Amino acid sequence: MTAAETLGDTQAQINFAASRDEGGIWSNLDKSLITQPLKAQSIPLRDCSSVAEPPSLEREGFEWHRLAFSGADWRNPEWVETIGSPRTMEYIHERTGAAHIAPFHGHMALIRDTGDPAQPTAAEFVHLDHSRTSALPFIERSAPEDTRARYPHVRIYNVWRALTPPPHDMPLAICDQRTIDPADWVEGKTVEPMMPEGVPYVTTVFNPGQRWNWFSGLTPDDALVFKAWDSDPSVPFGCLHGAFRNPHAPAHAVPRASAELRYIAFFES
Repeated sequence: MTAAETLGDTQAQINFAASRDEGGIWSNLDKSLITQPLKAQSIPLRDCSSVAEPPSLEREGFEWHRLAFSGADWRNPEWVETIGSPRTMEYIHERTGAAHIAPFHGHMALIRDTGDPAQPTAAEFVHLDHSRTSALPFIERSAPEDTRARYPHVRIYNVWRALTPPPHDMPLAICDQRTIDPADWVEGKTVEPMMPEGVPYVTTVFNPGQRWNWFSGLTPDDALVFKAWDSDPSVPFGCLHGAFRNPHAPAHAVPRASAELRYIAFFES
């Protein structure tokens, strides 16, 4: 298989909520806890790597950036805390024009590695990481009360990058935020050892009106930025996303590893 055969628009199976009745439980660290019922759906994915009009945060809710770091070491918490995350946060601050920005989990990167049994694997279902209410405690911890009062409009941005070279066996699919219907949402809970009570998140049943996308050929120097939460109920909430198995990836492809950072951005309006 040539490299060209792993690029371009494609059709792939992606996991959605099986019904509107039950979101169930998801866990990144303990697969025995997972009860979420899923249903695979074959859907078309547009490759945004070389489209004439690239997607943007303002329209589709996501965009691609070349964001390279000399000596990058995303698996090293100290490097991430002192170099990788602060510089990424500064970049997102400049790109969004936010009045104030803060890290979501401190300056910590979420590592997923399908090839390392000690790490969480790629999340193979579509989701938004928080419901409208479950993000609020994290926002309250990220900024003092006077800052939150001064800047009432809040958004959460995710910055995702592959740590392994292309072609990827499990790329990230991402949905145009304008095509997501809240009537299709199903609420579940992420349960982990450090949060046994669970954190509600949103998944969705399949809707043919959804427009799904991916980026072929992403390198470790590339970053995919997308909106994951918005406090303004009059605008799209954020971008559903999830890993899918690339039907064109060669058998010898390196198992995909990724790093994700999240930032809370505060706006005056």
